[in-house]
Amino acid sequence: MNASLPKSALSHHLHKALHQLPLLHRPLVSNAWRARNAPVAGEMEDYAQLQHARVLLNCYAREVAMQEHSLAVRAIAHIRLPPAALHQYRGQVLDIQLRRMQSRLCVGVRHVSVTGNYDYTTDIYLQDQQQTWSVAGWREIADLIIADLSLREGTPFNADLLQQIEASIATMQHLLDVQKEKAGAHQTGTALQQYIRSEQHLLTGHPFHPTPKSRSGWSTAEEKSYSPEHGAQLQLRYFQLPRSWIVSDSLDGADLSTRLQQLTAHGLQADAGHVILPLHPWQADWLMQQARIRAAVAAGEVRDLGLSGKQFYPTASIRTMLAEEGSAFLKLSLNLRITNCIRNNARHELAAALAASRLYRPMKAEMQALFPHFHVLEEQAYLSVSFPEDRQHGQRQHKEIEDGFGLVLREGLALHVAQGVTPLICASLFGNGQTGRLQAAALIERYAHRHGLPLSLGMRLWFSSYAELAIFPVFYLLFEKGIAFEPHMQNSIVGLAEDGAPARFIVRDLELTRLTPKAHELIATLQLGTPTRQEICCSDEAGWTRIAYCLLVNNICEVIATLANGNHELYLDLWACLRHTLQTYLASFPNPEAARRIQGLLSGEPLPVKGNLLVRFLKQADRKAAYLPLYHPLGVVNAARPLL
Repeated sequence: MNASLPKSALSHHLHKALHQLPLLHRPLVSNAWRARNAPVAGEMEDYAQLQHARVLLNCYAREVAMQEHSLAVRAIAHIRLPPAALHQYRGQVLDIQLRRMQSRLCVGVRHVSVTGNYDYTTDIYLQDQQQTWSVAGWREIADLIIADLSLREGTPFNADLLQQIEASIATMQHLLDVQKEKAGAHQTGTALQQYIRSEQHLLTGHPFHPTPKSRSGWSTAEEKSYSPEHGAQLQLRYFQLPRSWIVSDSLDGADLSTRLQQLTAHGLQADAGHVILPLHPWQADWLMQQARIRAAVAAGEVRDLGLSGKQFYPTASIRTMLAEEGSAFLKLSLNLRITNCIRNNARHELAAALAASRLYRPMKAEMQALFPHFHVLEEQAYLSVSFPEDRQHGQRQHKEIEDGFGLVLREGLALHVAQGVTPLICASLFGNGQTGRLQAAALIERYAHRHGLPLSLGMRLWFSSYAELAIFPVFYLLFEKGIAFEPHMQNSIVGLAEDGAPARFIVRDLELTRLTPKAHELIATLQLGTPTRQEICCSDEAGWTRIAYCLLVNNICEVIATLANGNHELYLDLWACLRHTLQTYLASFPNPEAARRIQGLLSGEPLPVKGNLLVRFLKQADRKAAYLPLYHPLGVVNAARPLL
């Protein structure tokens, strides 16, 4: 790559994808956006490797270098002994010192980013212990970072993490190649089809996760059959089990097996005293390999009824299925490691999800009156299995298998679509690499064009609307009610009006909802078991950490970085808009705890950022992840200028 001509790696097919963007027939992406996101010849074949190199740098910069004050962004003239390839480079350079390894990393970036949302513009250069510079690929960077963390933590080199990164690269490259083959297909369609496409088009994944596309245990054939990025549609597979084995609950007390039969239209008839359960086809294969299930099949207690019924669309989480007409989601179990976790539905998580829905229901009328454009998708029922011997002895000897049957019935999006809203998962716009950036740019340029606005003003107006839609209700629930949902990019849906303006903010996936002390008394009315109660209750500090990270760091920071797209003036303008939004919230809903938290942010107190790299390196459960301080511009930007 010519370092004097900084460009982001982006394949030709991503530009073609502009002609498929939802809500647009002829996107109005400006020449400036095109120039900043132009493809570099020859990089398409290595795009996944390049993306992972940059993601690893993202993670290390935030979680290690910023914390150790070993990172700086400087002009090339102020870099000590820079790489020769950057001598003529005129932009800013990110310089990271790895003192334990006696090494350095340098890469061109478009601008300073206090939050670590860098836009990389050159190759990444590595200086070794002999002071020699070379271009570093993902493997050199991964080896260096893992070795550095091994020295810091006093642990062996984590070869498993290296393998997981490699597997993530292979998956991402495969998915990019598939999209390249599909680039000519025109896919606008109905609002529901656009939503499905947003769920099934996350090509690069989490920009601050070392293995954003790792899926341990799937073959290439299984990838093609089950991955949302392949545009998969699949029938579910059905098992018959004794009704006495079923553990279930629902908001309205209705029999879930009847509701599932109506939703799936499987057309199967259960024997007396039995129920029929839907399973992900891969999970059904996994269960049939377990000795306890094979014994139950041999004894006639369990029957594998095969594939049947309606087809479902796998969404971004892979295990959550959307019904064809959008009426409901089914969150199924997968005993498969996807990014951090094995994705089966633990029983206490199922109960916690339903408890969160029960707690929220009495508040819906108040929330609708205050925030008419906010919606929480209810977890309406759950189902799991408990084997007789486990109940008899009071011990869950087969917990993994029992949880492997677990499922949640979630409210769908049909009502929102019927009201003229086009829902899109936020991660498809703001956490999806250059594909998302091009789509967001086209969307907002269309919005600005429709209203006769300059693009920069259109960006600020659009962002201000989005920020208020998201922040006001989520903060109100936390500070006034003690409820902390998890509104990160993949759990948030933005509903777009016909002109592309944000018209609705929808939160989903309530299993990790937490209740601060303000809401602990509400738990008493639900008669929750001890594990569920322990799971759902948390301190004020933990509740704030969850919301500050999920909403402000994982969500809003990514929106700002995406919309600014390397334009530092716009970047600061959007932070100023966010400052105004926070001030307006506090004026509208004065509350001592809200004042303490918001005034702290406006005075420069850091946000909490999750240590995704560190938790993977240390081989810890995701719930053990550390939260680290992340500084931001809120304390130094001026108040937003009047938008109109």
